[in-house]
Amino acid sequence: MNEAQNFLFENHGIRGGIVRLRETWLQTIAQHHYSETVRQLLGETVAATVLLGASLKDQPKISIQMQGNGALSLLVVQCTGDLRVRGMAQAQHDLPGENLLGSGRLSVNVDTGRENGFFQGIVPLAGPRITDCLESYFEKSEQLATKLYLFSDDETASGLVLQMLPGAEDHEAFNTACMLANTLTAAEIRAATASELLRKVFSGFDVRLFAAKPVLHDCRCTPEHLARIARMLGKEELESLVIERGNVELTCEFCNRHFRYSENQVGAILRGEAPSAKLH
Repeated sequence: MNEAQNFLFENHGIRGGIVRLRETWLQTIAQHHYSETVRQLLGETVAATVLLGASLKDQPKISIQMQGNGALSLLVVQCTGDLRVRGMAQAQHDLPGENLLGSGRLSVNVDTGRENGFFQGIVPLAGPRITDCLESYFEKSEQLATKLYLFSDDETASGLVLQMLPGAEDHEAFNTACMLANTLTAAEIRAATASELLRKVFSGFDVRLFAAKPVLHDCRCTPEHLARIARMLGKEELESLVIERGNVELTCEFCNRHFRYSENQVGAILRGEAPSAKLH
């Protein structure tokens, strides 16, 4: 259960998508110890990012970032054009009932990889949930009516999106579809196939379902990537760390793995090589 699937409401100018993640989601949080509320927000954002990425025909890279002055200072989710996703959150503390984000901003970045193909939208956070924030983003930045239904727990991240196509005017059909989708539960979206779910929830509509796309976890902490990151610190900083600590340690914020480079390995990095670090 690691796939995204798009669908279209025939003759109504409405598109949608479904995503269900299990192993991919478990890999995302495997090395972290997020609280329940932080994990839920991250899972919902992972589902939303994949839904948006899967709906774009140019297969761009897409990222969603939220920054606030609340308990959770930063949340980032990135998804490649072939639906490889990773995400992370940084929280100082987490009190029950607290607005995790407080006030801040939401950034949506889309990168097609072509010249002049990078687009960024930034809007104020519209509420404590990612659904509030993204629906407000699409209303203000894209002028597209959009509704998101997102679910996350310690085992799965899933969701459904409905969106009016540019130029579509059948608002009555869209409102009806949204009312029907409001009945969705996390158990239903996990248990049923996409075809079964759409027939059950949108029984009054003619819905065309497209082929499912696999969604994989993506972490880029390869020896080559880590060596580039270490090299960015500069020769003076790297040598200073070796003198002070005896090694250089890097932590991948996404997978929370720690990599330690010895003095000899630091020397190799400065020569342009990419030695494997000790993982601990």
